[in-house]
Amino acid sequence: MRTAIFVYQPTSLTISTSENDLELCGMTATPVPLSGGPNALPVAPGIYKIDSSHCLEVEGDQSAFEIVAARKENDPKLTSRASASFGSLDPAALTAFLSAPDAKQVDNP
Repeated sequence: MRTAIFVYQPTSLTISTSENDLELCGMTATPVPLSGGPNALPVAPGIYKIDSSHCLEVEGDQSAFEIVAARKENDPKLTSRASASFGSLDPAALTAFLSAPDAKQVDNP
């Protein structure tokens, strides 16, 4: 599963996952390791992604961010708000960042 997080203003997010070996990867930020359970993190505006095997939860000020989840075979797509906010980004660089040829396989319960 690939989860894209579009952050529009500085905020704090709580990312809850059942996996221990995940990272919150920012398009222009250093990856942050995530452990199983809730992870409270301050985040700057930007585009982030998490590649995981299971679903995860992202909580925080709903006006400050949006999430888009996609299965391994699909890339997350920009929302209309993200397109307006991050439209000046190089489309090829954004596509390369959001695609993940080595994304984890989604486990079926």
